[in-house]
Amino acid sequence: MSQPTLSQDTVYISETILDTSVEQSVELDYFLPDYCPNIFKLLKTSVIPVIQSQKTAGNQVALDGVAVVRALYLAENSGRVCCVSQNIPFSKTAELPAECQNPSVFAVPRCYFVSGRAVNQRRLDIRGGISCKVKVCDQKALPVITGGSGGGLQFHPLRLSACGPRKSGSKSFVVNEDLELGSAKPAFGSLLGYSCCAVPSDLKLISNKVICKADLTLHILYQPEEENARPETMEFSVPISQIADLPGVTEEDLCAARFAVSGVSIEPHPDDSGVNRILNCEFTVCLFCTADRNQDFVLADDAYSTQYEAAVTTRPVSVEFLLQDADLTVMTRSTVESGTAVSAVCDAWASFGEAAVQFSEEGTLSLSGNLEVSLLCIGTDGMPFVLDKTIPTELKLLSGLEAEEISFSPCVEVLSCGYAILSETSLEVRAELRVSGPVYEKRRFTAITGAAVNEDSPREKDPLCALRICYAEAGDDVWDIAKSYATSMAAVMEENSLEEERLPARAMLLIPLIDG
Repeated sequence: MSQPTLSQDTVYISETILDTSVEQSVELDYFLPDYCPNIFKLLKTSVIPVIQSQKTAGNQVALDGVAVVRALYLAENSGRVCCVSQNIPFSKTAELPAECQNPSVFAVPRCYFVSGRAVNQRRLDIRGGISCKVKVCDQKALPVITGGSGGGLQFHPLRLSACGPRKSGSKSFVVNEDLELGSAKPAFGSLLGYSCCAVPSDLKLISNKVICKADLTLHILYQPEEENARPETMEFSVPISQIADLPGVTEEDLCAARFAVSGVSIEPHPDDSGVNRILNCEFTVCLFCTADRNQDFVLADDAYSTQYEAAVTTRPVSVEFLLQDADLTVMTRSTVESGTAVSAVCDAWASFGEAAVQFSEEGTLSLSGNLEVSLLCIGTDGMPFVLDKTIPTELKLLSGLEAEEISFSPCVEVLSCGYAILSETSLEVRAELRVSGPVYEKRRFTAITGAAVNEDSPREKDPLCALRICYAEAGDDVWDIAKSYATSMAAVMEENSLEEERLPARAMLLIPLIDG
């Protein structure tokens, strides 16, 4: 007798193959250019890391980025706020335990410490450390048994929905735009700082491509041309759009898109009146896209033979089911104490540190982390100073999720940061955060990867017995009962007019003993 004929299907398992952090030191010995005034007092040094590309190659994941080093200082004799900056490129690699079939790389950089000192009036010594959290998930195709025939084999069907093959892609591009300062704003003198983000506004899928539109928002802090003027702010919005290749994507997929602004260049130019009110801006942007589609599968998670002893090989499997593509905007408010009297605030900016995700038994998805806030203030003596605060933040994102286990790697962006002066030493800080990314339910089960019967070990049966009686308890599985009697679950359910595999109440069952 030949072995049974088995049928197969393919499921796509998701495994986290790397979850680590890589470190990068930053060291800068900076001499001021001739056109910069001497340093009177150093206000703040900062290191802002940006990932420009992330990819896997062989047994490695490679990250390329740039650390934007900035120093705000007061000029000698004038109290004018000045800024110098330097871009320091860096590359990091991390070893993978094995090559990936369909990897997804998620990298979040942050600066965990920075120190700066003025060696003299023309020289700065800046040291910092960057930590980049790297998570690599691999989606692998796994052949599994769905059923078969012959040898008296019985297969228990498992019906589930899970993600099919994931599609991902990225594209870098450059946007050039001339922006004009508002008529009420003073002429541009020098750039002190900026924040920039791009929020998707519309997304359309066509065959093998994704069309994504976004609003690029630029917030700048600048020093006007007037000698005694205080720093000013200005905001701009630029619509952008891009078409990216995403092989295999169709309109039936759910696509998550994210724009990362990896570089900004701002050069002032005179307008028709000869005053610097035109800003020539160049933005380097990367579009990251991921598309998923849930599919229905019918697999076998247990098997036995009614005729012979059977050898069944199984393995634990973890798949993902796409619940939704989260795109949430949340507001946070916090009161901070300055310790020094404040007469005015010129600007506020913030960044969000490494995010930790919590999922409760009640189905609530929350996120926690530190909001790093800086405010450029004016003291009662008229002198500028920078107030830095770390604000622990916890955000409730989603509730009512019906899942036992959630997989969520959020992208957290600070869209805007505002403030209000409550008293001389008390300030309210308001931050608008965007939390985005696909939310998956982790579904775990046991899959059959092989089944065979041993023809030399037939099951012993009483030829005079065709029916037996079983007293079952509420909650018992008909499959387990049929397996223990080496008969078929379908025959037991038909004989007892059962509609559900799990018994709702205690019952006496008639067990037909079949031969095949």
